[in-house]
Amino acid sequence: MSDLIIKMSDVDFSYGEIKVLDSFSMEVYKEEVFIIAGANESGKSSVLKLCAGLLEPSRGRITLQGIDLSESTEPEIRKLRLGIGYLFQHPALISNMTIYDNVALPLRYHTDLSVDDIKKKVEEKLELLGIIKESKVFPSVLSYNKRRLAGIARAIIMDPEILIFDEPAAGLDPVGYRTVIAFIKKLKNDLRKTMLITVNSATGAMAFGDRVGIIKDGRFILSGKTEDLKKSEDPYVKGLFF
Repeated sequence: MSDLIIKMSDVDFSYGEIKVLDSFSMEVYKEEVFIIAGANESGKSSVLKLCAGLLEPSRGRITLQGIDLSESTEPEIRKLRLGIGYLFQHPALISNMTIYDNVALPLRYHTDLSVDDIKKKVEEKLELLGIIKESKVFPSVLSYNKRRLAGIARAIIMDPEILIFDEPAAGLDPVGYRTVIAFIKKLKNDLRKTMLITVNSATGAMAFGDRVGIIKDGRFILSGKTEDLKKSEDPYVKGLFF
């Protein structure tokens, strides 16, 4: 089996008459952390949704673990998604469910695990992210930091091999930022997950990325190792360091 996990080839995507991606291409390999960095409204989130089969391109080809999404049925795409942990830009927690129930939901819906086994897995993830004490409360009671951490716990609860995180540290205070960065490093170094992550700060990309693509006007204007970022003289790239 190829080490190529995600591939986008000459993909175009538009929202109505607004072109978001223009002949966009990208490759993500097994156990690497690939970062997409760019300003707001640069198309980062659209790339992630296309890779997860949540959107369809108007042109081009997208493969996930060697499977062409354009040639797959909706049930086949749903099955593929079970191997992906997806964190939206906003936590997207269900407001009338406790944090525990939000995190447990994928296990209840997609597995035959017993109540005790679900409890063990959920508590393990909440403990890892430092929010076990908040398991019985509703999202509205929590700070944004902790809602974000709960969203990450839900994204990883199925132990997926592929993680797609949309700006996981955005809007967090310094404590929350350090917690998320440390956890992503654990996913990378200890659990060897394949990760596709968007950031709006190149400084964030330097913190945990193996490779980075700088997106502007629907295309990568720079793609390579994260340490190459600081060598760029492009004003747009320099402006992403803050």
